[in-house]
Amino acid sequence: METVTPFAAVFALAFLCESLTEYFFADPLARLGIKPAYLRYVAALVGVALALLYGLDALQTFLSLSPRIDHLGEVLTGLMLGRGANYVHDFYSKFVLAN
Repeated sequence: METVTPFAAVFALAFLCESLTEYFFADPLARLGIKPAYLRYVAALVGVALALLYGLDALQTFLSLSPRIDHLGEVLTGLMLGRGANYVHDFYSKFVLAN
């Protein structure tokens, strides 16, 4: 089995973060009358959960930075995943679905 590059893992997890956020949270929050803008915070939490569960620390992997606080790199990576989820969704919609 081939190993996945860290960049591909980040891209895949950002896509998974977007998918999980949209699938599980978008409709329920809309039904509760909660503004769609709050989905970004849900995406951030989902991203942090995914990064912690997979032990993904992009700062360590790409920049060789080691924080003094345990799991800080994973939390920051999760926040990047949550924020990147929108970008992945836009990229997927524009370039993959368009073809």
